[in-house]
Amino acid sequence: MFERFTRNAIQAIVLAQDECRRSGQALVGIEQLLVGLLALGEGLAFEVLSSRNITLAAVRSLHNGSVSGENAAIGGEVPLAAPAEQVLVQASLEAVELFNESTGTEHILLSLLREAVVLRLFEKLGVSAEELKTGVWQSLLTIRLGACSEQEERSLIYGQIGRLNYFLGRREDAIDAYKKALTLPGGQVYSQYLNQCLGVEA
Repeated sequence: MFERFTRNAIQAIVLAQDECRRSGQALVGIEQLLVGLLALGEGLAFEVLSSRNITLAAVRSLHNGSVSGENAAIGGEVPLAAPAEQVLVQASLEAVELFNESTGTEHILLSLLREAVVLRLFEKLGVSAEELKTGVWQSLLTIRLGACSEQEERSLIYGQIGRLNYFLGRREDAIDAYKKALTLPGGQVYSQYLNQCLGVEA
């Protein structure tokens, strides 16, 4: 399951297990995965969360540290609860959907943002799920754009920017990204999408 997880992603899971031992919990739950991302202190997910003033102390103070199950043995193995395991499965799918070869902390965060318990926690902290999703997507796209040297790859990324903005309801930003893609080799594929989905002449 973890073959394609990055070093940081695996370390975040280990830190989630440590959090369970600290609080005496027998299973790693969804909240503990979030704590693991923050306890890591690095990585894209940590950067996005920190930029929105979401801290380890704040998250710990808002959740009661519990998941279903008996108390954990100190130093014993702490397995994943079923919901947490599903979050990590979904994280792998998030990576695939974003054309990323590895599953990183950012994909775990995107997966966590599908969970009601996490959304309620962030709501208490005054941060929306869309704001965090946008932060992750923009960071990933910035990284990929910086690494691109071929114009065809740049057209693909501008197309992805358009797609993400479209789904976020940012119509003008989507139009702008698609038009940039159209100026590059291989970008003509977005002409039909622009016309059909946005109703704008290319």
